[in-house]
Amino acid sequence: MSSSPDEHRSPVASLESKVASELRAALEGLPDGSAFAVEPSSDLAYLLELYLPHLLARRYPQWASETLDGVFVAQARKVGPDTAELVGAGLLMSDQTLTPLSVRLELAESGDEVASYHVRLGEPGGGRMRVSGPLYGRSGGFVESVVARLDDVEWVYRVEGGTVEDD
Repeated sequence: MSSSPDEHRSPVASLESKVASELRAALEGLPDGSAFAVEPSSDLAYLLELYLPHLLARRYPQWASETLDGVFVAQARKVGPDTAELVGAGLLMSDQTLTPLSVRLELAESGDEVASYHVRLGEPGGGRMRVSGPLYGRSGGFVESVVARLDDVEWVYRVEGGTVEDD
């Protein structure tokens, strides 16, 4: 009985590979500087809900028991040959708080992994995760507002690095 290569990869590396594949497909054929859409119901948004908490947990232990219940992208842009920036909001599973999110992902040349990542999430506040934001369903234009005030957000969580296996 033979096994597939994914059976020997860690769950996070396998997830990273899926994120890389979806992001590569989204960036394919776009010139640098181009905007692209990431719908909340897309595979990429769903995979980011799973992947980003793993990255955050590498530096912040409280993220080992937290997940995202949604990723809402107000602005997605191809900023380099294999690099994307996504800005919007993440929905915390624990209390349904919507909080600012900024993600920069650069893909490896191989196309099957993330070469580097820079994730920022949350503004200071209360609650279990120490972030503020409106409850989902009462957010008005919150997701879109993050784009306009991105440089002014006081990020609670910041994590950056290379491939997950290398960190």
